[in-house]
Amino acid sequence: MKITIAHTPDPDDSFMFYAMFEKKIPTNFQYEQVVKDIETLNKEAPLEKYDVTAISANGFIDVCDKYYLLSSGASFGLSYGPIVVAKKKVDLKNSILGVPGFKTSTFLLYRMFAPEPKKFVEMRFDKIPEEIMNGNIDAGLLIHDEQLVYQKRGLVKVLDLYEEWKKYAGSLPVPLGFNSIRKAIGTDIATKYNEDFQASIKYAMAHEEDAVRYSMKYARYSDFELEKKFVRMYVNDLSKNFGDIGRMALEKYYGRAQELGLIKQFEYEIV
Repeated sequence: MKITIAHTPDPDDSFMFYAMFEKKIPTNFQYEQVVKDIETLNKEAPLEKYDVTAISANGFIDVCDKYYLLSSGASFGLSYGPIVVAKKKVDLKNSILGVPGFKTSTFLLYRMFAPEPKKFVEMRFDKIPEEIMNGNIDAGLLIHDEQLVYQKRGLVKVLDLYEEWKKYAGSLPVPLGFNSIRKAIGTDIATKYNEDFQASIKYAMAHEEDAVRYSMKYARYSDFELEKKFVRMYVNDLSKNFGDIGRMALEKYYGRAQELGLIKQFEYEIV
């Protein structure tokens, strides 16, 4: 049986799939990969184009009836998360704010803990720093490895969303990126897929240099140490299986958004 997996080009994603796609481990299935940015995958998920897809915690709400949330392959911020940057300190209430997609976890996180700006502008996440520098937006939400290079562009941090999350959720990690699998595929296949994915993540963590080198072919930057630092930020023990800690963090994340009327009440299943 062949399973189609859609993941992002972000190094943390490709790092986790290294062993599966490069046949470093025995697997239950054959795998075919599709690589697209996260907001594209969020918007395509309701179409069920892929058996397995990367998805944001926010985007998953729209497809919880069609997909299981996988307990493996998640990205949680343990002591860091998305940030807002600008050329200088700005009043966010009077700003035009660039966001990396209205279905991203980061966008919903901002709406939970930060002031409503004058206007949100949706754009591809890696274009946000350039748009700030060009004066087209006043500030922007940064995700992925753009968080590690914004200072080189002369930008400054205006707001740290992890710090805002921490005030609310304490030591719980902030939920960001996930993987989901079609319910139509059945729980038996989903469970066996999860076994392969967990094994792939464990292999990558045990062979970090090789796995990061593999992920570099998708990376936006050619700096090996930079990308390794980024991978270490978001691939951790919770990526293998997020367990009770991940479940509690998700309950906090969705619960806050529901209390504020930002999302609907919904139920979901985890495999």
